[in-house]
Amino acid sequence: MAYEKKIPVDMNCPLRLTMSLIESKWKSCILDELRSGKGLRPSEIHRLLHEAAPRVLDIQLKELTEDGLVVKTIYPELPPRSEYKITDLGRSLLPIIDMMLQWGIDHYDLFEKKYGRADNR
Repeated sequence: MAYEKKIPVDMNCPLRLTMSLIESKWKSCILDELRSGKGLRPSEIHRLLHEAAPRVLDIQLKELTEDGLVVKTIYPELPPRSEYKITDLGRSLLPIIDMMLQWGIDHYDLFEKKYGRADNR
């Protein structure tokens, strides 16, 4: 059975449209990891975002590809190899992601009390 989004994209609201493209927990993280422009294999993305279930990352990579934010290249080799790269459209979301990153940095202390300290800080 194929995965289908439960909530359709609201095309009447530009904010909801933008949010629907990066709303999931991992989509903005995937775009952030792809920002260098270097293609990453699925296994590399899974390794970078090891907290995410591989199936979830695969679904979100597929959605990012369908939305034109990421391009998947399959190389005709044996065994087959594929890579994901960010597109210009995906790159246009990076300023939003950068602002979200900065907001998290700026307000980390407020939420540290509620959620605890991150292991990597």
